[in-house]
Amino acid sequence: MNLNSILSKVGLSTAMAQDVTLLLVVLFVSFVFGMFIGRYKLITVLINIYVSFAILKTVPAEYIKNYDSELIFFFTSFIILTIVSKRLFEIYISGSGSGFLWRVFVMSFLEVVFLISITLSILPKKVALGYVSPTSYEYLASPVAQFVWMVVPLAFMFTIHKRLNR
Repeated sequence: MNLNSILSKVGLSTAMAQDVTLLLVVLFVSFVFGMFIGRYKLITVLINIYVSFAILKTVPAEYIKNYDSELIFFFTSFIILTIVSKRLFEIYISGSGSGFLWRVFVMSFLEVVFLISITLSILPKKVALGYVSPTSYEYLASPVAQFVWMVVPLAFMFTIHKRLNR
């Protein structure tokens, strides 16, 4: 049985059930992503997301004909940069204990949401709405949301770096 139907039976609207399901999936994927990547690669992965997105936006339009090609190019460049940049960016989230785990989880959550935001912004709106509710789409792929999800990880890095260096 899928989670949307369970939440709908509880009394949530279909759109709200989609939003809650998306949030739960993002939280789970963020946890797995953070544990899989670890503190030594989280900042490097974030930098690679920014670089891949910047490269994608500068590729001449005649080389990328449709959104499938854009997604393939973005994720391929992201994966290649992540594999190649083992020692390129030796920046990591320092610390230990419970505060350390929360920083890793929040950073991985912000990266996963940023990747989802980029993916939804590349997809045509009609296709994207097949995967997420209109509300989630606005929170993740509207122009303001794209800007917010691009800036928030940097602001979080600045905040934890400043707090750790006191």
